[in-house]
Amino acid sequence: MGWRAAVILSASVGLAACAGSVPPPTAQLGASAQAIQQAERAGALQHAPAEFQSAREKLAAADAAMREDERTQARRLAEQAQADAELATVRSQRATAQQAASAVRTLANPNAGLPNTGMPGASVPGRAPAASATAPLAPSGMSGTSTWDSPRTLEGTP
Repeated sequence: MGWRAAVILSASVGLAACAGSVPPPTAQLGASAQAIQQAERAGALQHAPAEFQSAREKLAAADAAMREDERTQARRLAEQAQADAELATVRSQRATAQQAASAVRTLANPNAGLPNTGMPGASVPGRAPAASATAPLAPSGMSGTSTWDSPRTLEGTP
């Protein structure tokens, strides 16, 4: 009976060792590397350098942990690297969107940032000159001999 107990005990210890082993986190390392590449393409070097650098450092630490067969540590670091890279991507995309929105606002209202001198007819660089006081009051395409076709002053006399 003693030898049976020894066999069962050794088999139990062997199975416990197999069940407790952590598989290598190769898929997580690959996902982290892809997230870092995506962050770089999104402009993270310019818009989120701290998060981008943190992601790269954590991925390098995860690779080092894998070489030392510390799989749990490698998985944790790879997950953190992926999270940092995704944060860098989002911050970069947000900064790019804000720049685009600013450019659209500038195109929609090109005179918004120019100074206003407060003087009628004052010339401001980049701004069209003010309308003349003798501008026609009627559209130029109208025909006939009406007095509306002739230019008028602001007081309404020709």
